[in-house]
Amino acid sequence: MPPHRAVVIIWGFLLVFLVIDFMRKANVNYVQFNYEWDISKVIGTLGVVEVDSLANDYISIENKFGLPLNFTRNNTFLLKNGQESYFRASEILSDSSKIVFSGVKWINQIPKKTSEQNSIDIIDLPLIQPEGKTTVTIGDSQIIWREARELRKNLLQKEKLFFMGTETDAYGYPYEGGTFDTSSEILLKSKNAPTAAYYILFFGAQDKRTDIHLLHQNICDILETLQNKPTTENIFAVTLPPSTNPIFDAYNNLFNTHLQECVTQFKNVQIVDLHHFLMDKTDYLAQDEVHLNTKGYLYLNKLLIQEIP
Repeated sequence: MPPHRAVVIIWGFLLVFLVIDFMRKANVNYVQFNYEWDISKVIGTLGVVEVDSLANDYISIENKFGLPLNFTRNNTFLLKNGQESYFRASEILSDSSKIVFSGVKWINQIPKKTSEQNSIDIIDLPLIQPEGKTTVTIGDSQIIWREARELRKNLLQKEKLFFMGTETDAYGYPYEGGTFDTSSEILLKSKNAPTAAYYILFFGAQDKRTDIHLLHQNICDILETLQNKPTTENIFAVTLPPSTNPIFDAYNNLFNTHLQECVTQFKNVQIVDLHHFLMDKTDYLAQDEVHLNTKGYLYLNKLLIQEIP
């Protein structure tokens, strides 16, 4: 075969590989592809707003609407200020003077500036999800806050999962839980959670003051509640990570012991032993010595992908 033909064939195969790889990872690397732009619509408006400050993951506006607000972190927003920037937020905090959108994810572009003419609309922007196993992630700040915002999106890089729940994260993927939920609140939300094939549990960060006997009972009741749902195939229970703070580490070990004791009682539950996996690793925790950082969530993502069928 002439050398130039071999080069053309090699480049052809490479191009096909790159196109396929791009399509496979587009929903992770280019989040704007994950939405039904053609059927998006305005469902409310904040009107003209005074922007106090704006950053890559943060926007603060003057509160002229009073309390309580008529929108939540489950909404998608459109900032118009000479350009159109769609965004979602992990948290919306407010008082009588300011409304702060924190943990912001800009969907199509990051605004380059603010202007004297700023307005915000509330948008219905449907999320596109792949056909796959119905999955509910349930937990506290460990599945929502800071770098946990990436958990569901990054799982889709390898797995075909269809996420379900009553809350939505910064990308619009549904989940069950709340940032400061204790095991008692997670038990209640587990009872009300939609039926699904898979449940991914990651909680315990907010239970340091919970009576240990109540905590044990709550853990077992959560697992029993989820196993008894009619479509449950697997429940993946994540252990708390080792902490560099001795007090936190002792609690995490205690929580993990009770989690593992409860897991042995149920046939459809398996431990995702993040604690054991991280024992010989470093630099996986955020500064609070409780939550995982970006590196830590990449480790968790790797473990979950190994365990999910």
